[in-house]
This record gives sequence, C-alpha cells and structure tokens, in this order.
Amino acid sequence: MKKIAFMLLMLSVSCSASATVINALTNVDNGFNAYISTSDATLGTLIGSGANWSVTNSYSAVLTSGVTQYLHIVASNAGGPGGFLGAFTLSDAGFVFANGTNSLLTGDSAWGQNLSGFGNAYAAAVNEGVNGVGPWGFQAAYGALNPSWIWNYYSKASSDFNTVYFSTTINKVPEPATYSLLLLGLGLIGFTSWRNRKSA
Repeated sequence: MKKIAFMLLMLSVSCSASATVINALTNVDNGFNAYISTSDATLGTLIGSGANWSVTNSYSAVLTSGVTQYLHIVASNAGGPGGFLGAFTLSDAGFVFANGTNSLLTGDSAWGQNLSGFGNAYAAAVNEGVNGVGPWGFQAAYGALNPSWIWNYYSKASSDFNTVYFSTTINKVPEPATYSLLLLGLGLIGFTSWRNRKSA
C-alpha cells in the first residue's frame, strides 16, 4: 500500500512539472524587446526582439511552473506613428492570460501600458486599427487572427517619439487532476498508517 501511495505522489509531481510554452508573433514600429518575468516590477528574461516593423518576429519561451508570470514588451518608436501588433498563445491549460484564455491579441483590454516602466500604473493603449490599417498594411504572418495595432499617443497629430512599456499577466491555473492524485496518495498513506496502528 505504501508503494502505491508513493507512486501516486510521484505521478502527481510529474504531472505538475509539465512545461507551458508561450509562442509569439510581434511587429513593432520601430523596434522592441520582449521579456518574461515573475514580477511585474522587474524587466525579466529577454525572450524576443526586433528592429524592423515590417518583419513579423516569431519567438517562444518556457514559463516558470507554478507562479504568475508577466509578459513585458518594451517598444520604441524613432519617428512617425508608433505601433505594436502581436499575437500570443500558450501551449496548454496550465496558464491563462489576463483575459482568461490561452490566446491574447494586441487590442485586447488585458494589455496595460505606460511611458514610465514596469510595476507602475497602467492605462489602456490607443487602438489604431486591425491588421491591415495604414501606414503598415496587412502582415500576412497572422493569418486569420485579427490583432489590432496599439500605442500610447499624446495626440494623434504628434510624431510620437517615445518608448512605451506594455504588460499583461499570465496566471497559473490550478491542476485539478494533480490535486486529486495528491489527495488520493495522502489518503492512502493515512489509511495505511491507521491500519498498521490498529493491527499493532
């Protein structure tokens, strides 16, 4: 009986250790660095970058298991209109974005942004229009996805020379199957201990 309980405990640990991967497509006018962090106030680990808005950058990263994550995008504009276009997906149900799903597009209200850095107050970004809007045109790598270009304008007439800090939360989802196995294993250990005490 103890062997069975031990095997169930080991199985629950192995189930909870499966890695979730975030996959990303990103265009930023003019350039960006993307980070994953376990603290909203900390920049985090660099997972992707780009310096040409007309190139859709594809990158992925393994999330740290068991803790809330933050996706941070530092986007910089060197002249003319600034814009951030992106699509992000999670490989399994171990995590969800702040919108409660495994996918997140720019234009979703789950994104916060500011001009002062991560860990500060965030506001909603200005929606500049769906993929295909001028001056950028249609970015084919997104296929049937429908992200919107977003940015933070002081005014639509400005040339918008600035760096914008975009952030969204990636929440850990409890794993019911893992908890069930763990409780079953602990119950078997308790039952075995009780039976041994009773027979003694």
